[in-house]
Amino acid sequence: MTRREFGSLLFAGPARAQEPVVLFRRGDQGVHTYRIPALIETRKRTLLAVADARLDSDRDLPGRIRRVMRRSEDGGKGWGPVKTICEVKEGGVGDASLLAESDGRLWCFFAYGPPGIGFPTATPGDLTGPAVLQTWAMHSDDDGLNWTAPVDLTPQIRDPRWHAMFPTSGTHFVTRRGRLIVPMVVRDENRVITARNAYSDDRGKTWRIGPVIAPGSDESKVVELANGEIYQNMRYRNQRLVGWSRDGGVTFSDVREDAALIDAICNAGLARVGPWLMFTNAASRKRENLVIRASRDGGRTWTQPRVLHAGPAAYSTLTALRGGDVGVLYECGEQDSVERIVFRRLPRAWAAGN
Repeated sequence: MTRREFGSLLFAGPARAQEPVVLFRRGDQGVHTYRIPALIETRKRTLLAVADARLDSDRDLPGRIRRVMRRSEDGGKGWGPVKTICEVKEGGVGDASLLAESDGRLWCFFAYGPPGIGFPTATPGDLTGPAVLQTWAMHSDDDGLNWTAPVDLTPQIRDPRWHAMFPTSGTHFVTRRGRLIVPMVVRDENRVITARNAYSDDRGKTWRIGPVIAPGSDESKVVELANGEIYQNMRYRNQRLVGWSRDGGVTFSDVREDAALIDAICNAGLARVGPWLMFTNAASRKRENLVIRASRDGGRTWTQPRVLHAGPAAYSTLTALRGGDVGVLYECGEQDSVERIVFRRLPRAWAAGN
């Protein structure tokens, strides 16, 4: 390498962020609206993007919703066709989240609403059944090409006094000790909405659920820090609520509002990327201004945000990619926040504001 070539590399600066790639667009394939992004990179470096195909309207359960997916085998440049991976004859399936184990097994968690049953309409009573909003899981051992039939986890983690619960959508993870963690939202016996974590220490064979993390908490994301602590970032009014756990994500201390993280009362994205935490959300008091920012101290302070979409935007999720980049999947539009779901691959240095 010549001196001139070395100098050009030294001063070239960080690579540019990829332009948005539209994966799901309102009206495509006769679907009213696609919502609720979930994203994961597999052991083979395949990207999987999963969403709700909301057939009749953009509303949550109860409603006719099927689970759809697209795959990319070239790092997010090109994507395969939309494929249905779960559809029910009656009711709907919504709010998917993805998790990847080190041996390649992939998990997809989501809510099943029998006819007429959603988070607002479910009531206390049976552990599971036709009046219960259920939590289902299925897995894939072939890089997301095929998935098992769904299994109902509800009887293991539901208190029959609760009105409803569902898994937070997006991207989840496995701790270094092998614990699978899935953040949940519960409407309890007093109709109070709070965040808790469901977890499994035997690769998904059995599940338990932890106590309330904090009053008023809602959809949340969780990540393991370098020191083994679990950091949780939660939807809460117009500022994010955050907390740290020293027992693997079961109980939390120092739960507080993060004044730096203004929020549109919306689900957000969180991932650990090397020494950094990366966080995406609609950084406004309404659903707009989708940004990414970074933290080098376990979520206690944050860099200035980089804007991904200045207009209407809502749910987002992100995942660390091999090689150090960040993959982000988010809802956005020009007239409203759920016109399309787009993917972007971002260099870590760019996402951190360098």
